[in-house]
Amino acid sequence: MKSRTMAVAAALLLACLLTACGKKDTAPAVYTVGTDEVVSLDSIMGEGEALLSSVDAPTEEAVAAGIETYTYHYRQMADPAELAAEYISVLRGAEQGFAPTDELNQQLAEEPNLETLTGAVILEKKSSVEPAEGERGKIFRVIVAWSEFAVAIEVSHQSGVILPPPVEEVEEEAPAQPTGLMEQLEYFSGLRPEDIGLEGDNMADYMVYPKEGWVLVDSYSCRELRVYLEDVRDGSNVYMGTYYLTSDLTQLYRKNDDGSVVRLELEKP
Repeated sequence: MKSRTMAVAAALLLACLLTACGKKDTAPAVYTVGTDEVVSLDSIMGEGEALLSSVDAPTEEAVAAGIETYTYHYRQMADPAELAAEYISVLRGAEQGFAPTDELNQQLAEEPNLETLTGAVILEKKSSVEPAEGERGKIFRVIVAWSEFAVAIEVSHQSGVILPPPVEEVEEEAPAQPTGLMEQLEYFSGLRPEDIGLEGDNMADYMVYPKEGWVLVDSYSCRELRVYLEDVRDGSNVYMGTYYLTSDLTQLYRKNDDGSVVRLELEKP
């Protein structure tokens, strides 16, 4: 997009395409294309702030071909970028009603950068001129271009309609892949007993028995894990609790003595 903007700026500031260039005796209060009018740069400047050096008007051949474009060239200003930014702000105000767009008539999703030594901004609004047969619509376009030493304003009509800004596509996170039984047991055995309501320094003291199949807890598919602790006195297994681990290892639940199930706050693997 930056290279296109630079190309627009260069075209307005350095070339005259399908135009007849000539001096302008008086500074206009408005720029006019057909029945459309927009306040001119001259009308917002102080006396002597810049000089209208020339105006590129369309040739008779261009007008006959439906290409009616006027370009106003200004020089001898203290800060071209600042003057251009001031004019752009006026055009975007409620009274003028222009919106910044790209070359395809699509409104910009981000604010244009006006703090560059050379640049160009396209501003558009719906034209008051009725579209010709076969045209979707008519747009009144103003391009404000500036360089280190000059400012150029181009006004024209464009065929088409102004499009809304592009909608930023948000990449959806890929759903977590379900894990296998061994990976689930490895994850569960790596937890700290104190984090899941058990005693001891590590889960190696406990025996974990997974149940076949899945159970639904909080809309998650979970593996049921029953935890036992060996009684050293007689070698019997003492039931310590039932847990539910989601297939993607992101959620862990514990079953209370009263049968209720609560989610445990754990760091994700």
